[in-house]
Amino acid sequence: DQLWIEDPLSDIHDRIRHIEIDRHFIKEKLNNGLVVTTHVPIGLQVVDIFTKRLLAARFQELNGKLGMIDIHLPT
Repeated sequence: DQLWIEDPLSDIHDRIRHIEIDRHFIKEKLNNGLVVTTHVPIGLQVVDIFTKRLLAARFQELNGKLGMIDIHLPT
């Protein structure tokens, strides 16, 4: 019987390789003009609902922009 010891860096290397492939894919699309990035002002960052603590009014505003509904409201 042989004891196999896994290289702890091999898993990290595989993940990094996938990131590199994704990065090159996106870079190619950007260079070809198929994907265009634009600046989004801070006040319009809808992602804030997922990443920041918000006041109730701001939460409701962003929630509405996402088209989310409260599934617990009585119908």
